[in-house]
Amino acid sequence: MSGGDDWQPGDLALCVSSEGFHEDFVEGNQYPAIGSVSRVNDVCLLEASLEDKWNRPGGVWLSFDEYPVFLCFSGNFRKIRPHVPDEEDAETIRLLTGTPVKEPTA
Repeated sequence: MSGGDDWQPGDLALCVSSEGFHEDFVEGNQYPAIGSVSRVNDVCLLEASLEDKWNRPGGVWLSFDEYPVFLCFSGNFRKIRPHVPDEEDAETIRLLTGTPVKEPTA
């Protein structure tokens, strides 16, 4: 899928580009701003041979609850993957605070 991300509903998406966001496509001109994070509501696959009336390219498209009338090309987003604390995180905290921390659980 786009950018190597296997998008699924519930994923967090960081908007990194507004390419293809046109005010006339969106009721109230509301669409994700660069730097904003949204939760994916649905994932749609638009076949290249079925480009729609707005000439959207084929590929993976995302929808969000915050923008119910707007499909967003997944290439404009980067998936935010959950961070699992590791030993380096614990060491950084210890150095910053001067106190020992519990070992992270994996």
